Amino acid sequence: MFPVFIKFFKRRNFLDDPGGRKIHTARTPAMGGLPIFIGFAIAVLIWSPFETLREVKYVLSAISIMFIIGFRDDLINLRAYQKLIGQVAAAMIIVSICDIRFTSLYNLFGVEQIPLGLSYILSLFTIIVITNAYNLIDGIDGLSGSVGVIASLFFGVFFFLNEQTGFALISLSLCGALLAFLNYNWAPSKIFMGDTGSLFIGFFLSIMAIEFIDFNHTSGGEYSFGGSIGTAVAVLILPLADTFRVFVKRVLRGKSPMHPDRTHVHHILLRLGCNHAQATGILVTVNIIFVLLALVLKDFSDSVVIPSILITVVALGTILDLIFKAAIERRKEELKERNRVSREETKVVSISKNAG
Repeated sequence: MFPVFIKFFKRRNFLDDPGGRKIHTARTPAMGGLPIFIGFAIAVLIWSPFETLREVKYVLSAISIMFIIGFRDDLINLRAYQKLIGQVAAAMIIVSICDIRFTSLYNLFGVEQIPLGLSYILSLFTIIVITNAYNLIDGIDGLSGSVGVIASLFFGVFFFLNEQTGFALISLSLCGALLAFLNYNWAPSKIFMGDTGSLFIGFFLSIMAIEFIDFNHTSGGEYSFGGSIGTAVAVLILPLADTFRVFVKRVLRGKSPMHPDRTHVHHILLRLGCNHAQATGILVTVNIIFVLLALVLKDFSDSVVIPSILITVVALGTILDLIFKAAIERRKEELKERNRVSREETKVVSISKNAG
């Protein structure tokens, strides 16, 4: 479907213009989320038995609402509060009707049971955070699609091994749709997913993360993980860590955390000289390393998994900041040297003219 939609978007002039904070240089179709969603929906309808569809129908309904919000935003920009209202409405379907929510703190800080009100608040907050964090990493070719493939494949395999057929099918269906998308989104990109894709995919991954944490903690099966929260964080580490890092840096500089800029990790890698494919490759490799770390620590509790992940994130972030600062200093020195050479050449030319 992608070649058809790419031609259609170009013919109808549904294109994303370069300029401003955008780093692409050519007008590009930006509603790739539409064919992703259609491919995902067709796969679910073809492969899911009616009993399975009955189990996940409200999940699919909420995902469809988020897709419509993103599609509407790509056609005509929505205000931030309008998108937030839509996200909360879709999240409420998940939390209240589907009952996909945090039922405890899963022995984190020694706490198990939590009040129902706190359960709803934590679940809604997590869904909103993951949805928008995923939306924020959609900045370079191939990155958001690759992160989506890793996360949906992990959740799909986990639910399949634990005989949760409904969640396994919809996770793997999305993984397949994203693999098709990456064929056209890898640098040089022929189409972007836009908010049409990033909002519903981020929303979907937030649902799978919460369901994974709750089911993994209560099932205790052969394929369960000792650290439910830490494992989910490891799978979604790239959008979560990058968003947290950017927000903290903005606050420390006295700016609003919602103030847009070019301080995301993928922007830094581009400024260090990487192209889109190289930057995406580095970040995807890091994401896979964290998933492997979670697998290595499979039998350990969150008291071990979470600190291990946080220490690794801080170490990698510090190294990247040091490399970036060193590169800036080196460029400053090069600029000073160029200016000095330029002044000397100007001086020599001036002396030669006077002597003549």
